[in-house]
Amino acid sequence: MKAPVTIIFALLFLTASAFAFPSRSQKEGDQQRLIAAARFLEEKPLEKNSKDIRRWAITWIIQTDKVSVKPCTLILRGVEEKYKYSSELFGQYTIGMAAFELANPDKASDEDAVQLAGLEGSINSYQAMLKAQSKAQNDFMDELVAKRGNGTLAEYVKAHNCKDKQ
Repeated sequence: MKAPVTIIFALLFLTASAFAFPSRSQKEGDQQRLIAAARFLEEKPLEKNSKDIRRWAITWIIQTDKVSVKPCTLILRGVEEKYKYSSELFGQYTIGMAAFELANPDKASDEDAVQLAGLEGSINSYQAMLKAQSKAQNDFMDELVAKRGNGTLAEYVKAHNCKDKQ
């Protein structure tokens, strides 16, 4: 009877070790998972499991040394806290920046490009929200959609990026 207990203990130890000491492939897998999460949340921000995916992604961004994002509240200053989806949009902005850095390591130090990518992710997410729920409409986000449409979104980011305000 001791053998099954020993085997179970060994399996539990190996499983716990895999989480406590992730291998290189697990770390790389998490990077790909973050990129996939960003895409999923842009397309289906209100799906049932989106909240859990968003929580995992934000936690991973905070805990990893693979990315270093600097969310700037000036970029999304027009999204008020009372707006029902403000946390989802700000989360998507942060996740989008991290996904951009991982997918484009050669551009990770270009703060304007990183900020723009994050904002693009929020806009994509916002537009998906509108398709799913017309009550998700927000005047400020509509202005950002218009800026993207007329080609002035990058100028907006440069003017509102916190890097020059610190």
